[in-house]
Amino acid sequence: MKNILFFAGLLLTTVCLGQKYSGDSWAKVKAGGGTLTIIYYEQPGLIYKDAATGKMKGVCADIMDDFAKFVQEKYGKKLELNYAGQEQVFPQFLSITQTTPNIMGVTNVTVTDERKKILKFTPSFMTNPVVMLTHKDAPTISTSAEIGTVMKDYSAKVISGSTHVKVIEKIKKENAPGLKVTYANSGGEILKELSGGPKFFTVLDFTEYIDATRRQLPVKRQSINFGGAEELAFIMAKQTDWDQPWNEFMTMDYKRSVRYRKIIVDNLGANFLAILKY
Repeated sequence: MKNILFFAGLLLTTVCLGQKYSGDSWAKVKAGGGTLTIIYYEQPGLIYKDAATGKMKGVCADIMDDFAKFVQEKYGKKLELNYAGQEQVFPQFLSITQTTPNIMGVTNVTVTDERKKILKFTPSFMTNPVVMLTHKDAPTISTSAEIGTVMKDYSAKVISGSTHVKVIEKIKKENAPGLKVTYANSGGEILKELSGGPKFFTVLDFTEYIDATRRQLPVKRQSINFGGAEELAFIMAKQTDWDQPWNEFMTMDYKRSVRYRKIIVDNLGANFLAILKY
């Protein structure tokens, strides 16, 4: 998921406030064991804290557990996973990760060339289509062109800092010049509002649509093709050395393994597994 321009202003704020988190380097862990500090931006099915147990759950949490086992088995070093905090504003989540050495930013961050200039990425852990959602009572459309006609009275709402902003900007430029666009901090915030029936549409990750259907929210997926699925990965500051073991761990063999497929099915369902490209 998410666009650099929206969190550039937060970068200075983050630096001025000092580093909120700290963690061990890979070099230290490789030498004698240690801790991988993790911050996360909550996403249903991907990374969240279970209210009943207080434990981290989701695809990302299961992959992080497998990574710790990999370090133990390959290097003989015990790696503790420290979920140090949840960041609820996506641009701030990106900015903190960018400016803090030796922490891992965990959520569904879309890999882009623009972001590669300021962040390190793990290899992609999952592909994820982009979908357009409306309230269930909205007109049904199948092309972006119909947004400017059939849905001419609708506005748009999108997560600030997300790659989906560019999708909305493209729709506005090509199909609906008068489209009003507003922004939110999270997909959950958008889905909650959308469930009330207002005349707006949104563009979100397919995983968030799965969450909406599981919760039986009154939303509808519009059959618009936005192109290929996005590549999602975890992020790190440019100064970190944690990319070395992640490049060794997150291989195609792992993503084609029975274990990986079980993680996807357990957290997102068999239907999501069917759309993965791995």
